[in-house]
Amino acid sequence: MTKEELIHTLKEDLKVRKEIIAVKAMKQVPRDIPQYEGQAIPGMCALLGEILKEGFVRYVTQENLGCFESLTGTGTCENLPRDKYLEFMIEQNSVYPLQKDTATLVDYYNKIDEFFKHPKVEGKGIVVGPLSRVDDPDLVFLFVTPHQTDILNRCVAYYGDFTRGFGGSGSCIFNIRYPFKSGNPSFSASDTAWRVFAGLGEDELTYTFPYKRLLTIAERIKPMAEYINNFKSMFSF
Repeated sequence: MTKEELIHTLKEDLKVRKEIIAVKAMKQVPRDIPQYEGQAIPGMCALLGEILKEGFVRYVTQENLGCFESLTGTGTCENLPRDKYLEFMIEQNSVYPLQKDTATLVDYYNKIDEFFKHPKVEGKGIVVGPLSRVDDPDLVFLFVTPHQTDILNRCVAYYGDFTRGFGGSGSCIFNIRYPFKSGNPSFSASDTAWRVFAGLGEDELTYTFPYKRLLTIAERIKPMAEYINNFKSMFSF
């Protein structure tokens, strides 16, 4: 299936309404894509909101993001030393209580980093923009309803796997780091900043697919959507 056919089935059969966003880790600075000007604050979540509104494609590095998690999660930026990272998060926690105390915060990020491994650093930055304008991306963000999530989950299950769903503090961990490192799709309610800056409705989730995995299920989207929609229409409660 071509990229154009994939976009068609996502928009026409799955009925995804928001722009489909792609992310590509770059080992070299691209020649034909302009670099983002300025700094998106807090980070990827704010950048997403701009892209969804304006539809541009940009090359993004550390200088362009307040939060580097989308870069460390794609192997395009070195992690902060552990003590410096925790020091920063503890400072943030004093401004707004993400965890009830310092000990809980340290325990939370110990659990996070034990499960959600960081990829090896091999790149310089990322290209982010509408899927229609990014060639051979690594990840694709779909902003979907629970109903559409069910269709996608069943498409994955059709080929013998299940999708992991995550929630917590730190959206890029669930929406970027996990699928990029593992090669598996995931869906998430994300967190407050991601939902607010990306403009997600109360009934929307973020479903992230490695692009090649999305292509493997693409031909099942239309028949699965028809089956589930017909099944739903048979029962009106």
